[in-house]
Amino acid sequence: MSRTIKIGNTSVGLVGIEGAITQLRKDASDISPSVAAERLLEAVKERNYVPASAEDRYIEALARLWKQETGDSKDDDADDLRIRILGPGCVSCNKLEEMVLSVLSERGIAADIEHVRDLDEIWRYGVIQTPA
Repeated sequence: MSRTIKIGNTSVGLVGIEGAITQLRKDASDISPSVAAERLLEAVKERNYVPASAEDRYIEALARLWKQETGDSKDDDADDLRIRILGPGCVSCNKLEEMVLSVLSERGIAADIEHVRDLDEIWRYGVIQTPA
């Protein structure tokens, strides 16, 4: 099973990250995000290609993911708004994305918008009908 996370400005699918997080929670749930990120990176590298030049960005993203998973991300991302448009890229899905962008622009709201087109990823959100 893969999961998409944001590495820098790019969304990357990582195979096996869910299992690595579950295992790390069992082994050492009270470790710091930086140590957790390093351990998660080693686990991720077993099943995914991670360029050596991008390891620092992966560690930052994995530390952020660990904070979210452990409920410790209150301070870091308190003002960050994330919107995911779930749909394969059909006319309705694209129209929804345009509407969201329009409303955000009108209201002057900054948000991180991701259009998830992969059906397996969409189903992981529990969505069976798109757009969502």
